[in-house]
Amino acid sequence: MNLRKAEGLTNYLMYKHDLPYDWKFRWQNKKNALGTCSYRRKLILLSKWYVELNDIEDVKDTILHEIAHGLAYVRYGKLGMGHGVLWKKVCREIGAIAKSCSKDNLNKPKDHYKYNHTCKCGIHYGMHRLRKNYKYRCPKCNDPLFISKKERIQHESAVETLNMILAS
Repeated sequence: MNLRKAEGLTNYLMYKHDLPYDWKFRWQNKKNALGTCSYRRKLILLSKWYVELNDIEDVKDTILHEIAHGLAYVRYGKLGMGHGVLWKKVCREIGAIAKSCSKDNLNKPKDHYKYNHTCKCGIHYGMHRLRKNYKYRCPKCNDPLFISKKERIQHESAVETLNMILAS
């Protein structure tokens, strides 16, 4: 679905279902969530990735799902948070499917990881974010993962030197 159309649809549905005016819409770059409702910041957030890859029916249901979260919170406070009875009641009222969203039937981005690495044993690893000062290793072959070219050369040189020492 087109991002501009999805944004317009979201704003229209927020207005139609009387979500208060202090609630806003924003895009997010999450690749593991279709949409999010931030109660504290009063935001309805949609993933650009999933909107671009899916059709209007799936996107509209996600929008209604998130609006139902906002409305349930506005009406019932903390009791309306999550996927409980009060949220399901609001979902049915505004025409959303009253269940936690499943990503199984939706189109997902392929090879969308920012960091990719294939270790020596042939296993491919992908990560969206890397933790600072954390050393990633393949659990099978113990090969260091997600390191710079300079670090890889240093590692291979150290392994080579160690092998020479052990061989003597």
